[in-house]
Formats: sequence, C-alpha cells, structure tokens
Amino acid sequence: MEPEKFEIRSVTHRPGVITFEWDDTGDEYRVYKEGELRQEGPVCDFTDEYVKDGKMYHYAIERIRNNRTEDVIMMQTSALKAEKDALNPLRYLVFTTIVAKSQVALSWEKVRGAETYSVFKNGDLVKETEDCYFIDREVPDERTSYMIRTSRPARKAEEPLSSGKSILGRIAGKFNPESSTQEDVKEEFWITKVIGQPSKLLLPVEEWREPEPVERWRMRYTTFLEEKFINNPNVLSPNRTFKGDGRDFDPEGESFRTRGDVTLSYKDPGYPLVFRKEAGKTVAYGLSGRQREEGTASVDDFTIEPLEHDGREFGFELKHSVGNPLTPAPQIDYEVHAILRRHGTFHVTGYHDQAPHHEVYLDKGDGWEPIHRAASKGLAHMSEVIAYQHWISSNFE
Repeated sequence: MEPEKFEIRSVTHRPGVITFEWDDTGDEYRVYKEGELRQEGPVCDFTDEYVKDGKMYHYAIERIRNNRTEDVIMMQTSALKAEKDALNPLRYLVFTTIVAKSQVALSWEKVRGAETYSVFKNGDLVKETEDCYFIDREVPDERTSYMIRTSRPARKAEEPLSSGKSILGRIAGKFNPESSTQEDVKEEFWITKVIGQPSKLLLPVEEWREPEPVERWRMRYTTFLEEKFINNPNVLSPNRTFKGDGRDFDPEGESFRTRGDVTLSYKDPGYPLVFRKEAGKTVAYGLSGRQREEGTASVDDFTIEPLEHDGREFGFELKHSVGNPLTPAPQIDYEVHAILRRHGTFHVTGYHDQAPHHEVYLDKGDGWEPIHRAASKGLAHMSEVIAYQHWISSNFE
C-alpha cells in the first residue's frame, strides 16, 4: 500500500499576500510561520496577509493524527515585489523551496527574456526545462546544493542599462576577435539554493530546536586574474602586458585585484559591521617584456552601506568600482546585497562584470564556504558595454 501523499499543491503570490494549499489526508493540520503557530484545524490551505514585499519567510505544516504529528512539510518563500531592481533583477525574484519526505520542490519567478533553465544538483546537470519549477523525488538525507542557470540576450532585457549594453556590445565584439559577439551581449543568471539534511529539517515544531545563534558572520569577496601574465586589451597603450595573480579559486589566495572583507558580530551590542578593503599591486610590462611601472588602484569607490535590522537578521550592500591605476581601462564593477540571519540562514544576491574571476565566501564560525565563483570571460567583458552576470545564493537549513 502506497503511503499517503502529503505535499504542497500550490503556492500563490500576490502583492502583500502569500497563499498555499496542500493535500487533504483527512487529518488535522497546524501551520507555523517563523516557528509561531498561526493556524490549526482540518483546513487544507493558509493565507498570510502579513508579509513585506521581497522579504523571505519560513513556514511549517504539520499533519496531526490522534494528537500526534505524523508528517511535516517545510517551506521557504519570499513575498512578491512587483517593482524589481533594474540593475539587480534577481534581488526580488520570488523563489520557493519546499522540503517534504517525498520531494524537494523548487519554483521561481520567470526571468524576463529567458527561454530555458538548466538545473544542477551537487554540480551535475539533471534537467533542461522551459518550466519555472523543478521537483526532485530522489532526496538523499544529506545537505544538497541546487543551481538554476539561464541567460538572455541583453537586447531582450527591459532594464535600461542592459538594453544600452546590447547596442554597444555588438560594436565591441568587432574589436574583440577573441570572443563571440553573441556571447558578449548575453546576461547570465545563476540561482543557488543549499538545502540542509531533510531528517533535521522535517522535525515536529515541538521537537525542533533553533540552532545555536551565529556569533559572527564573515563574508569575503575577491576579484583576481587567473593568468600569471595577461595582455592589455587596450592595444594603443605602451603597457602591453600586466602581471596576473597566477592562481585558481582559493578563499585564502594571497594575490588579487581587489578584496573586501565584511564582519558582522551578533554578540556585540548594536551588531557592528567591520569593513576592510584592499587593492593588489598592478605591475605593467612594455613591448620588450621589461617592467615599465607599478601602482595600486584607489578603493575610494568600494563602499558599504548597512541595511535595517530587527535583531534576527542584518544586512548590507556593497558597491565596487575599481580601475587600473596605470592605464585607461574599464572599471571592475559589482554590487552585492546580503542578508545574514542570526540563526544561520543567508540570502546574498548581486551582479558583476563577467571579468576578471569573482569569488565570494561566507563563514559563520566553521570556515569559509564558497557561495559564488565565476570564471573570467576575458578582460573585454569588464567594459560597460558588456552584459552582467546576476546571481543569488541562499540556504534553507
């Protein structure tokens, strides 16, 4: 005899409202929001009218029989925000994660202009789909990472900056024979969700205990050049070659173009943020191969802005625009919007030029964990005429 199916059947988002319904097994149900009981009885749907645009929420649904919890569903979803961030379109993208005994279900708001999505599980491609959802019924009892990737031609984007890029991108491609013009004008979107061990997630609320609060979060964002030496894309410059960083992804990599370290302390009054920023040395060589000059870029336009907090979560926004101190060249541009919660969940989203290498790590007391790594597509992609890469990384644990 097959076990009774107990899954969420639909989730609906409207401005200021989240509604979801689940399979009716003939039992009683309890609905919890952020650990607090919000509904109890035989009704198989719940409407939450107390949500803030763009904010992430956690829900638990318990199936009760004979005063005993028989089954649990956990859901994490964000409230709809109709007006998106033009530069960072993933920042307010609605993404829903559902964990049940029989499935992990992911659904996401459509990315404008995107046609297909590639779904990866622990780094392996498992599905190409035109749908905005993925259901995994092979759920191991271990921590699992999912990634959804898509892209769109920049000319299809409705965001004004990207639309401008597409016009100039076609021109830029003519002066950059090492790269594809079509690739130059494509924006990439990466969505990463890390899901904790289901047997620990799917506990009755009365048995579940909040994890130990995170005393200190750290985030490290580094840009670097993988090559030992790299040609200057500006062929008119007497600085024909630059020294690279000569390394692969590494949170402790000693050589870099720029590095920003943010520390958030929850154990100290006021939850202080400490921000440290640094640029690596730039070394240029002439046509003969001899060193011509060296210098260090200004980091004045590498800034942090704290966001409002409520004692349970705190955030900040990083803005980065750092250039080459020795020759006229495009800036390395990126922005990051981070929410780091006291009990261990995070939601980090941003965008960046598709060069050089970008690497982002988090540490909540147990060492660096990579949350975003993107390899360079060539220095021409630092130009403002080239489309950005957009990304989100978050967890449900």
